Amino acid sequence: MKTYCSLLFLAVTLISFTSCKKTLNVNAAWKDVTVVYGLLDQTEPIHYVKISKAFLGPGDALQFAQIADSSNYDTLQVYMEEYNNNILLRTINLHDTLIQNKDSGIFYFPVQKVYCTHAKLYSDLTYHLVINVIKNGLVQKKVEGYATLIGTLDVAIPMSVTRASFQSGKMTEVKWTSATGGLRYQVDIRIRYAETPNGNVNQTVVKSLDWLALSDLLSLNEKGGQTMDYYISGDGFYSFIGSQLKNDTVNGQVVTRALKNCDFIFSVGSEDLSTYMDVTQPSMTIIQERPAFTDIINGIGLFSARTVEPVDSLLFSTFTLDEIKTNQYTKNLGF
Repeated sequence: MKTYCSLLFLAVTLISFTSCKKTLNVNAAWKDVTVVYGLLDQTEPIHYVKISKAFLGPGDALQFAQIADSSNYDTLQVYMEEYNNNILLRTINLHDTLIQNKDSGIFYFPVQKVYCTHAKLYSDLTYHLVINVIKNGLVQKKVEGYATLIGTLDVAIPMSVTRASFQSGKMTEVKWTSATGGLRYQVDIRIRYAETPNGNVNQTVVKSLDWLALSDLLSLNEKGGQTMDYYISGDGFYSFIGSQLKNDTVNGQVVTRALKNCDFIFSVGSEDLSTYMDVTQPSMTIIQERPAFTDIINGIGLFSARTVEPVDSLLFSTFTLDEIKTNQYTKNLGF
């Protein structure tokens, strides 16, 4: 699997040299290019794969992108074969469905066609994606991808029975054992707090903030079993909350707040996903051209794996509940 919750977009223009009364058309002969994006995660109840086609034509490519027919195939047969080593266990059919909430962007929205299955997937097994492009009742092209799901992530710190503690000037430890098939790791913390306007407890609302506390952490390899031990800045915790919330007077109302609990969310990505992220991130040098990366056979895109292991609903320590009232970043936020 050689040569990630975006589509490849081929933009084309016509360049005219009127002074010579000649026109150079950079549109090559039309070629069907299948674009595939799918990340399998055994912790999710539904698994989605986005399948589209790259398009090329005269005129404004941005206008083409807003037309669903420019990107969608008429008829596809899509399924996955589940393997344990070389033993075929079952075949899983994917059916097309429409998502209703795609964000605005270059491509048409908010409705988009994707392919999905509700089948339960299992860690450490390999899934062979097969896409048959059908035309006039016949298979015109076969597109394939392979993804081996990531094994279980063993989180040692924090434990579900401990309290989340953040202190300015000190660090909070997180520790886990790398998962089989996982290479790239990140830790998000979902911070829940109650917000009460004008002291009216009947209007109290529980809200949350998602803080990317650690990212782009790489294990030595995908074999698993490596101890990974990192530390999160206590100052970063208060600074993040201070950057996300306004002071305790919002829209003319005095708002009081109280910390409730938090989740530590550990996310793991495969080697292919890690490579794709490295290749597609913006270049910070004068060299802007980046090498292409795809693990799709007879197409382009990414079919890979990730998994998420949460440690849910940790109560905050008494020290944290006290410091948020006095810390320089949060003392005016009504906690």
